Amino acid sequence: MPQNDDTFRRPWLAEAYYQFSKALPMGLAGTLRSTTGILELQALGHMGSKPLAGRSLSLLIVNLTGYPFMYGLGGALETLCSQGFTATVPGTKKIGVYVQHAIWLFLLANVFLAILWLNPTTFLSMLNADAEVLHYAKVYLAFECLYFPCIIVQTCLKRFLLAQGLMQPTVGFEMAGLVGMWAGLRLFGDSGWNLGFIGVPLASTIAYFAVLLANALYIYMTPCRSEWGAFTISDFRPNARLITALGVPCAISGIASYGFSDLATLAVTSLGAHGLAIQAVLNSIKGAFARTGSYLSMVISSRTGNLLGDRNPQGAKLSANVSVLMTLLSATLIALPMLISPKLIASFITKDPELILSLVPLMPLLALVTVLDVVSNVLTGVLRGQSRQAVAAAVRVVALYVVAVPLAWLLCFAVGWGLAGLWVGMALGFVLIAGTEAWLVFTSDWVAETERCMERIGAAKWPLSPLLAEAAPIDESTPLLQ
Repeated sequence: MPQNDDTFRRPWLAEAYYQFSKALPMGLAGTLRSTTGILELQALGHMGSKPLAGRSLSLLIVNLTGYPFMYGLGGALETLCSQGFTATVPGTKKIGVYVQHAIWLFLLANVFLAILWLNPTTFLSMLNADAEVLHYAKVYLAFECLYFPCIIVQTCLKRFLLAQGLMQPTVGFEMAGLVGMWAGLRLFGDSGWNLGFIGVPLASTIAYFAVLLANALYIYMTPCRSEWGAFTISDFRPNARLITALGVPCAISGIASYGFSDLATLAVTSLGAHGLAIQAVLNSIKGAFARTGSYLSMVISSRTGNLLGDRNPQGAKLSANVSVLMTLLSATLIALPMLISPKLIASFITKDPELILSLVPLMPLLALVTVLDVVSNVLTGVLRGQSRQAVAAAVRVVALYVVAVPLAWLLCFAVGWGLAGLWVGMALGFVLIAGTEAWLVFTSDWVAETERCMERIGAAKWPLSPLLAEAAPIDESTPLLQ
């Protein structure tokens, strides 16, 4: 089909515009959330290294025991809510019912999390840390019992809105959290009651509660409330099984990615303080781009699910193609400065001449890993929108732990390449993830995925019609493009 054919260009441009308009507010919301975290770290940093170390220890426990629920419930709801919202046929549920049941599942599990976090002595004693550091960790874990439920419930409510294409309100929610953190630190810090260390987790509690409250009020006061559904326990058991089946692979995938980064940092400790400093810089740059990729992943996951629920396989296929192409181009453009001016980038981050000299030769590897990581996040989002998160999790675990970890160790230590060997191993792992997931996405049978979507959300008796199977990729009258 010729490039100047309007029937070819308009659907691509319309889809690209839609995805950009939704990704932009999500990126801004992510920046505000990161700024809230920076304020927290800054307040702790002014108190010394031990409060910071205590916070790090508490996060280690929360990351291992609590955050799998966030990855799992969020990933499951991205699939169910996005597919259910556009499946306007008899037999489908209000998408709020899935959200309610996901929240109930977490609240049941939260009883066990609270017991663990309020009694962490056995686990913390295994870390052989300073007594004062352990004290700070225990205090933070106690406060996690207060505000971590806010984080999880808000995660579920956010998916409820994303499924309806409502990305812009997330900016306001995160702004409420940022203001809450700033006000809390002023109130409990040096300018207010001066509560010392305990004032920081108090401020965090205010911040996360503010985000949750803003989200809940928005749902209650706007037309999107109509999708909430009746507060009922009917269908809880089958929905719980469905949420668990879709959520466990998402939890595994999230923990696998973060665990891989932790393993890499742990390995670098044997290379000394200089090696750790280099790794910290590289991880910080990669982490910033990875966060962008995760937000883009939410957008494309919801978009894919919406189109499958709308019984539009051709539109879903087009959406996946556009998202991967746009992500690859934008990630490459962002990574280009690392290839063109690596010394300039390194000098912007640090003024240490020795550190700059060590960073420059690693910048091309960082650029490659960054691009592949962002692209693989988006590809995972497409698979999640199809309900194929189990496949995505298997690909990530095998690529990172069966291939990348042994290779990185071999090149770093046995061959003697040091940090370069570590990042070569990481790069190969992400090549395998991106390549395998791209193959899975581009060879998808979108008609079959649409039929499976109908069965999953209770609309199996309304099969895909031959007309829809051959439909135009994008109907510009659809409310999803408004």
